[in-house]
Amino acid sequence: MARRVVVAAAVLALAALLACGGGGGGGHAGGPGPDLPRNVWTWVDVPGAVCSDGSGTGIAVNRGTDDAEVVVFLDGGGACWDLLTCFTFKTANPGPFARPQFEARIAKAPGTILDRALPGNPYRDATFVFVPYCTGDVHWGDAVQRYPGSPAAYHHAGRTNLAADLDLLEASLPAPAKVVVSGASGGGFGSLLAFDDAKQRWPSARGYLVDDSGPPFVKDDISPAIRAAWFAAWRLDRTLLPLCPECATDLSQLFPTLSRKYPGERLALLSSTQDSVIRAFTLLGPSEFESAILRLATDVVNPLPTARTFLVPGDTHTMVGHPVDFTAGGVPLVEWLRRQVEDDPAWAAEGP
Repeated sequence: MARRVVVAAAVLALAALLACGGGGGGGHAGGPGPDLPRNVWTWVDVPGAVCSDGSGTGIAVNRGTDDAEVVVFLDGGGACWDLLTCFTFKTANPGPFARPQFEARIAKAPGTILDRALPGNPYRDATFVFVPYCTGDVHWGDAVQRYPGSPAAYHHAGRTNLAADLDLLEASLPAPAKVVVSGASGGGFGSLLAFDDAKQRWPSARGYLVDDSGPPFVKDDISPAIRAAWFAAWRLDRTLLPLCPECATDLSQLFPTLSRKYPGERLALLSSTQDSVIRAFTLLGPSEFESAILRLATDVVNPLPTARTFLVPGDTHTMVGHPVDFTAGGVPLVEWLRRQVEDDPAWAAEGP
């Protein structure tokens, strides 16, 4: 209840902030609707959302010409789970992340799926939502950790931030007919739980998941020690297990869980066969990673009724940041994403 009150206050502040924006178009009762400027990125501080250092953060919204479709994109940037990874080696992007950091980040948007001018972009008319990443927990965490020997507390607040973000969006935007939840790298992992969160807010919307380079490997393909460290540091018992109890020992069960809970919704996984970045985080060699990603694709994802993979050879990391560069099975990635979001019967698994 308290969070809903805070979000309600934030919605009023958002409406006031954006009242000078143009754009027209239909809104909905109780939200700013047409006051959201179209085709302009607007940074919004989200009450209660924090980065790793405890500083406040938010989201950015770029309202499109088509209020019927929303694309929620979760940014990536590493992960960490102890003193060495979070403070010594700094293997995750920490806070702060506010308006200045967003402005620097979005300057790199040309050529991505958040670029309306991208040739063939199937989302070009949609409302874009950018969710930053500054919590080191692949958007899955709900814990404040003071690791032994660390100079400060580390806020793994990715999942709680996302809940506040989506509460604000639900209250501020017209209810969409379609919602695409995507993310790259750490955001790819995060998109799996975010998809469930988005569907909870917009249950009547047709849902589409685009997990780019966040493969939840079958249990035997990831070190139990690494998985246990993630669970302890990020408190996945609070955030992951309520949705997917089987994920305690097998993270790959996220895909079947989502498929059962949301039958008919299209779920996508993108990856290269030897992703150099995810290999490093999972401590897998090139051939081990390739075996793991192919097992995930052939044994878990593609047998599901409406889940498919897009796999490319090589060790590249992430694709939605430069989608025109990738083709699998003779199908360009932008065309494959169009087939997914338009429910084209030709949408199929592509690649090795």
